[in-house]
This record gives sequence, C-alpha cells and structure tokens, in this order.
Amino acid sequence: MLLVTLILVSLTALLFTGCTPAVEKKDDSKTELPNPMVEQASLAAIKDAIGFTFETLPAAITAGKYFTISDNLAQADFTLNGVSYTVRKGDVMIDNIAGVYTDFQSGETKANASGIPVLYQTNPDGMGLATWKTDKYTYSVYCETGFELTGMEVVVNGVS
Repeated sequence: MLLVTLILVSLTALLFTGCTPAVEKKDDSKTELPNPMVEQASLAAIKDAIGFTFETLPAAITAGKYFTISDNLAQADFTLNGVSYTVRKGDVMIDNIAGVYTDFQSGETKANASGIPVLYQTNPDGMGLATWKTDKYTYSVYCETGFELTGMEVVVNGVS
C-alpha cells in the first residue's frame, strides 16, 4: 500500500510540473519607422535640407516652427490673428500635400492674388483647407479650427 501511495504522489507531482506556465522571453527589440518630420531652425535651414523653401510667408505671424518632411516637403506652423495654420510646399507631382483626409462639407474655388485658382474647403466645425498648384510646386494651408475665408485668403496670398 505504501508503494502505491508513493507511485501516486510521484505521478501527481509529475503531472503538475507539466502544468506550470512556461517563462516567456520578452522581445525588447521594436522595429520603429523613423519619423519623416524633422524640425528646422529657419526657412534657410529648410532650403539647405531639401533644396527649396517658402519664398514668403504672411506678415505678422507668431509662434513659427519649421519642418522638412521626407526630404520633399517644407512645412511652416504658425499663428495669425489667433488661428493656428499649417502651410506646406512640395513638388507639383505630390497628390495630397496637406496630409488631411477629411471629407469637407463645402468648397469653392477662388483665384489668389496671382490669379491662380485655389480650392477652399471647409466644415461647420471651423476646419479649413486651401490647396493650389503652380508650374513647379503644390501648396496647402490647413487650420484645424477657426476657419474664416478672408483670414485664409490672407494666408494663401502671403505664401509662395
């Protein structure tokens, strides 16, 4: 009887040792894509980095920050009359330079100060986007809130 008890205890011990969870090794090596957006110190630094920059931005802007994106886009973030804007300039072949994928509820095309057609798109929540192209470059002006057509036109006419 003692022998049977010892065998049953041994078998039970073997049974439970197989039920313990295996220790998982944690893989700390994450594959992250590099951020294509690089902050630049000035408009001149953008030109040094990608070969072109904004020739002009609207007067009286504040809180200006400048970026390059993927070595083919120039970006300026700033505030004008209390509204925050993101302005981008890139090669004319880039389809969606703004990187905004919102279906806007309304839109209209108006010529800018140079006579170039500009598409102004808006939503009732104050989001707005303006896009246009020249022979060499494509441009966008985006505001998440605070869109007002005359204010957006001031920005558009100040960008080249």
